[in-house]
Amino acid sequence: MGVIGGSGGAGASSFAAALAAAAARCVLIDCDASGGGIDVLLGIEGVPGARWSGVRLDGGRLDPRLLDDGLPRRGSVCVLAADVAPSPPAVGQVVASAAELGAVVLDLPRMACELRDAAIALCSLCVLLAVAEVRPLAAARAVRPPDGAVGVVVRRGRVPPAEAAGMLGAPLLGVLPAISSGAPPRAMARVAAGVWDGLRATARVVTEGAC
Repeated sequence: MGVIGGSGGAGASSFAAALAAAAARCVLIDCDASGGGIDVLLGIEGVPGARWSGVRLDGGRLDPRLLDDGLPRRGSVCVLAADVAPSPPAVGQVVASAAELGAVVLDLPRMACELRDAAIALCSLCVLLAVAEVRPLAAARAVRPPDGAVGVVVRRGRVPPAEAAGMLGAPLLGVLPAISSGAPPRAMARVAAGVWDGLRATARVVTEGAC
């Protein structure tokens, strides 16, 4: 699953972290080197372990045990922070390995680029976090991925959540408090759990329909 901020300061990295924490076992992969490092956001910048600059890949298969043993953790979440921008092939290798450990959440760059496009192609769902105000919604429309499964989590504002999701042309997955409220961690955790539940329900429907 990937997460993209519809506008600066929407809290996409925080929500990506909440999604990772809501999964039973997860690898949180930071793909946005301009964000200052998701390890800093989580307060684990001093915890030993590999960041992207320390990941050495030669095109072969990456042993999942190396990720499990070599990455810093926050609780049950393994975290790969972006102290440098990873290459698209490197992201593909790491995601393939991380998927053998459990769920994978990607904190994605806001603006379209080769790295973001390659990462989105690996995601079963891309969550666009948008603020329900006119200008942030216009910004979110500009950065919305044109392809793949996209859903919207809306921060409350003057535009009703359902209308905001309609403006973005994607289903509404959940609603968070306004930025000014500070979005209590409980609210993020509740919405994150709901996103996972919805994804699992969709997967079950697809599987049952194929039988």
